[in-house]
Amino acid sequence: MILRVPDFYDSFQCIAGKCTDTCCIGWEIDIDEKSAQRYKAIKGDIGDILRQNIVDDHFKLLPGDRCPFLRRDGLCDMICHLGESSLCDICREHPRFVEVYGDIMEKGLGLCCEEAARLLFESKGTATSPIAFVERETDDIPDEIPEDAIEARDAIFNERENLFAILANHDRPLKERLVELLDYAVETSGFDIPEEESPAAEITDKEISNNIHQSWIDLLGKGDSFGPAWSAAYKLVRQSNWSKASTSLYTEDESEKIIAYLLYRYYGKSLFDGNNLTKVKFTLYFWIMLQRFGNILANATGATPSAKISAIKLLSKQTEYSEEIMDIFEQEFMENPAFSTHIFKRILKE
Repeated sequence: MILRVPDFYDSFQCIAGKCTDTCCIGWEIDIDEKSAQRYKAIKGDIGDILRQNIVDDHFKLLPGDRCPFLRRDGLCDMICHLGESSLCDICREHPRFVEVYGDIMEKGLGLCCEEAARLLFESKGTATSPIAFVERETDDIPDEIPEDAIEARDAIFNERENLFAILANHDRPLKERLVELLDYAVETSGFDIPEEESPAAEITDKEISNNIHQSWIDLLGKGDSFGPAWSAAYKLVRQSNWSKASTSLYTEDESEKIIAYLLYRYYGKSLFDGNNLTKVKFTLYFWIMLQRFGNILANATGATPSAKISAIKLLSKQTEYSEEIMDIFEQEFMENPAFSTHIFKRILKE
């Protein structure tokens, strides 16, 4: 099997107690079956404590949704006593993600992690992509998929390469390139109706200000809140003014990397559902909301380790790590005229 990863993937190492955030608070930690069986056999006091803190195949969280093994210094008590090999699959792999497309596996690091975001921003792209990737052979067993699915996969990967190339074309302003991304996605999907036939084409500039912008803000509030930090941030977003919240935290180079990275993570999934246009819309929606409200999101979390990293990891936690919310986005981007390609273009040109 071929493994494809961003070129900074192997540089990742959890910074543990140095992290200003922690993935050991706020997440329900499910225990895989193999780890559960191993935990039953651990002897001594640490084994007893371990089993006392497992209920219904997950760790029993303490007040504040803290993992029972998170120490005051930010280190993991299990690792300190039993070594890193003692971790269950989720704890060992997070914030890594993986997707398998037949005999091609792609891995990356989730933007909910501040170290992952730092590595992304410090990485170097190529002439044809804001992000560089590396490939290598692995001993993993490929998934069996039909020949026509392999052909579709290769076509989708080729489309993604074209999207990267559009982003990397610095002969044009960034927003023009983002409009071109949408046009390309429409052309390859066949989903979106022509602009002149779209109900959104009749929307006036005033309606954009009064209604559409509010719909875009409202979408962030759908689904359950990740936690107090998001609830506080979203309250401030709702109280803010769209037109006045436009000072971006991100340079053009950082913006290209955010967009390319989200395309890397999600565009290939259109092999499974056929919805490549919604993947591009999610990517651009994520970036637009960071552009508009990044400062607010960062301030709600104390702006550590930096405002731009604080904002991106909070938005990532709230959106990317909720299947419910990602499904809501998918439906809204497909069906709601407020999120038509026509409206996306008009907002990009603001």
